[in-house]
Amino acid sequence: TQPSFLVEGRMGGGSSDDVILPPMENTVLGVCAGTIEVTLLQPMLYCKNASQQGLPLTLDPRALYRGLGVSVINMSILTGVQFPLTGLVAQAIAGGADRTLSASEKIASGFVGGVLSGLICAPMELVMIQQQRFGASLLGTAGKIVSDLGPLALFRGLSTSCGREGIFTAGYLGLGPVLGQKLKDEYGMSKPVGEFGGAVGAGIVAASLSHPLDTIKTCMQGDVKQVTYGSTMQTFSTLYAEGGPLRFFNGWIWRTSRMCCAIFLLGQVKSRLGPLLFPKHYPTENKI
Repeated sequence: TQPSFLVEGRMGGGSSDDVILPPMENTVLGVCAGTIEVTLLQPMLYCKNASQQGLPLTLDPRALYRGLGVSVINMSILTGVQFPLTGLVAQAIAGGADRTLSASEKIASGFVGGVLSGLICAPMELVMIQQQRFGASLLGTAGKIVSDLGPLALFRGLSTSCGREGIFTAGYLGLGPVLGQKLKDEYGMSKPVGEFGGAVGAGIVAASLSHPLDTIKTCMQGDVKQVTYGSTMQTFSTLYAEGGPLRFFNGWIWRTSRMCCAIFLLGQVKSRLGPLLFPKHYPTENKI
């Protein structure tokens, strides 16, 4: 889904993976990370949303990249907020002490930061999903929803959005680095291989745990007039009636693949852009 870029390290020196940045620098890195990730992986997001709603897939790039503008805004703002929020939670957990957080503390920090960020992403994702379905402009889509259904309609699916973001952020800011470090320390893997392995492992776990929430959210936001999908519980019941437990995992392969790539990309942006943009916060030997 994040004041200190990553909740992984100490408040001071050490490797670049141990650096906790101030909120402003954290936000800049988050915006960069989100913009890069969504621009590269938008087609996978389109396929995931279409699969969850039972819509046909396409190879037409005009359709695959429909809603890219709001998707970039959403993800850049989302990661720009998740990094600082998770860092603030990490600092609160550490109590201002100069210490390394435990694995469970890192994951908990990511989860809380992600839940809070769900308030931001819910309306933007709703607009994007409506654009993907009906092809209107960003402002035209948002304006029509507000005009027809009122401003609160933009927050349809909010609770599932918060839950999903909590699990996702716990994965990429918490579990991913934890797994990557374990692979390096206990299995002797190189840093790049360990980081990629951690990203894949965290992506699969986070995607699997949060996918039912994401499916409910996507179906609710694709049906703002509630023709088929009503409240959260009504949507759950409808989806279950449509295909049992497996119905909640439609689009899983698309989302899991995207999340593995996203967690790796976000981690690479952190470790590579951080020293370039804010060298004073990083040890000299780790500057790129």
